[in-house]
Amino acid sequence: MGIVNRAVHLIAKRPSVLLLTALLSTVVCVFEYFFMTLFYGLTMFKTGSPFDDYVNIIQFVINTISVPETAVKIILALVIAVIAVSLILGLVFSGCFNILYNAVEGKEKKEGSEFVQGVKKYFLRMISLNLWTICAFVIFIIYALIAVIPAAIVVDNSINGTMNPLAGIFLSLVTVVVLFFSYTFFRQYIVFWYPSAMIHDKNHFKLAKKISDRNFWPLLSKFVAFDIILVLFDILYIIANFTLANTQVVSGTVNTILIVVNIVFKTIVFAVLISFIFSSFKSCSDAYKHKNAVR
Repeated sequence: MGIVNRAVHLIAKRPSVLLLTALLSTVVCVFEYFFMTLFYGLTMFKTGSPFDDYVNIIQFVINTISVPETAVKIILALVIAVIAVSLILGLVFSGCFNILYNAVEGKEKKEGSEFVQGVKKYFLRMISLNLWTICAFVIFIIYALIAVIPAAIVVDNSINGTMNPLAGIFLSLVTVVVLFFSYTFFRQYIVFWYPSAMIHDKNHFKLAKKISDRNFWPLLSKFVAFDIILVLFDILYIIANFTLANTQVVSGTVNTILIVVNIVFKTIVFAVLISFIFSSFKSCSDAYKHKNAVR
């Protein structure tokens, strides 16, 4: 409850923070809807095991990018998309994070727009962070897809009876544990990088990593709690959509209601999460500075 209370306190100081989380949740929810629609369409034409589908998708991607002209077009489109997203998020993050940072620091509102002040001061820095973050995220996704392949092969062979099921279970557990900790470290470094960049002009990633490493375990349970809340809600959301689709009672009104509920829920959760990240980084950073001063 302490996390929620601090978030409510910060949002009460700067209600405009909700605009950022509403924008983020809208983008995420629209992406989820189209991805879920695509996934549902693929399940209607399912002909093999999950591993066969996984291999077919990978093979399709490889065949597509193996054509030089197509590969060049895809690369150009991705580069343009990455730059465009970085610029848009740079504008939004620089302004909104400046508002939130001032609230965390307990600063009173001054004359003029805090959003505009943040854009003037942090816009270029946020663009750089966004570019690095997107590239790191793409690399992590590729790493995760490759890491899953051995477990997928063993599990598929176990299901077909050509391999001991215990081997599939063991390798799956090892893969899950490795990916879980890889994700948690990656996530914590990235989310602490942004508040660090608001405070420090140089070496902000190095300081974010150092503070994150020193406080990894105390923060892990709190981040996992957010993960569980979002995953449970998404499971219910997916079940509701698939159930309505299978019973053929889906309408434009029902879809709109479900999307709006999803956006509202994620707006609230993202607002609490972002407030928690900035306030946690400040407290951890202050403790780190105090310990170094004592030394």
